[in-house]
Amino acid sequence: MDYVRFQHLFQAEGLRLGQAAVTDMDAPVPSCPGWTVADVVRHSVLMYNGATGQLRPERRPVAGGANKGELLDTYTRAHAALVTEMARRDPLDPIEGEDLEPGVAEGVESGGPDPGTAGFLIRRMAREAAVHRADIEMAVGTPGPLDAQQALDGIDEVLGVLLPAHYDGGAKDGASGRTIGVHSNRHHWRLTMQRSGVSMSRDQGFTDAAVTGEPAELLLYLWGRRPGSVVSQTGDRTVLTAFRRRLAASMV
Repeated sequence: MDYVRFQHLFQAEGLRLGQAAVTDMDAPVPSCPGWTVADVVRHSVLMYNGATGQLRPERRPVAGGANKGELLDTYTRAHAALVTEMARRDPLDPIEGEDLEPGVAEGVESGGPDPGTAGFLIRRMAREAAVHRADIEMAVGTPGPLDAQQALDGIDEVLGVLLPAHYDGGAKDGASGRTIGVHSNRHHWRLTMQRSGVSMSRDQGFTDAAVTGEPAELLLYLWGRRPGSVVSQTGDRTVLTAFRRRLAASMV
């Protein structure tokens, strides 16, 4: 996916998030235990302000009041400010303050922009907006579809970037040296979990376990937003459980 596509997706997903939030700011969000819709909106404001600051450090963050009406106005302005900054930057421009270690899973080249660049940040924000939009829509009872192309790219990001960036190699869960396959719409990821890190290839070789699903449902499952019932799980249950636990630990 190209940089302009990520910008458009962020703009659209961010608008949908705000529109869904208006429905019920007090609704609990099952996919984010302990949070209400207002908490997700507040979290999104902080993310957007942080990203805007990375793209343009001299710009002051959007500030707003604490009540729910003011929070939605603050969200709208924070979203618009980040859309504006996205349009000003080249995807290869370096940025400061990236919290992910550069690089991807061992054994495969990155399928997206390099960490530490504007393009990488915008890809992240497009994904964050989509997932949190889904959180809110599921909370208020109006879940809508995720863009299939973005979902496939998101799966690649989860497995190739987020998982290795915060990988818990010291876990004593019996999964070290074991492999798991992830499959969606003729796209394949094969991961081997080692103590030193995770390696990945995009082939269909032998695996100890596998997870298969439609792009949107699989992406939300990997993010811990949907239960295992939305995907097909086969093979060693120990490997499947360890994979889910290590994924959860990487989503920080």
